[in-house]
Amino acid sequence: MRRLCILLLFNLTYGVKAQDGEEKVLPYRPGAEVHDELTLLVGYHQGTHGFAELGIGRNIYGVVHHPFGVSYYLGSEVRVDRPELLGVKVGVYGTGGVAIGVQLIQYFEAGEGCAVLRPEIGIGIFKAKLTYAYNIGLASDRLPGINTHMLTLTYAFRVLRLSGDDAKRPLH
Repeated sequence: MRRLCILLLFNLTYGVKAQDGEEKVLPYRPGAEVHDELTLLVGYHQGTHGFAELGIGRNIYGVVHHPFGVSYYLGSEVRVDRPELLGVKVGVYGTGGVAIGVQLIQYFEAGEGCAVLRPEIGIGIFKAKLTYAYNIGLASDRLPGINTHMLTLTYAFRVLRLSGDDAKRPLH
């Protein structure tokens, strides 16, 4: 039994090496990349009424074990056939095959306003997503002409690569 324990201990410790004092950085997994960008978010929301969206945000996306994307942004949306109905929004979403997000929107029209919370779920990869969204009114009064249910299609176009982007790192 004692010999078996010694043999097992030898086999477990055989591959262990001491550090040589030089700091080593583990290389990236082959094919892995992460991008960090300042983006222009463009979107369209179709329910009973169509709304166009434009915003600015930060998008971190890439492939490590599987594709992923995370974004947060500030923007606005306007009803296409009635441009005086305007919404100012802040939002966040994540993608990885499935897209999940939430937006807080304050709508304005002719001195009146209302706030809505819009959760969304659908499909998305990297900087693109197609989702179903539902506007939850945060006030008892709601402006007429705001969708309750809608499909949204958005894409984030790169404006600037930020310092964390793999494309800006020097090659070794």
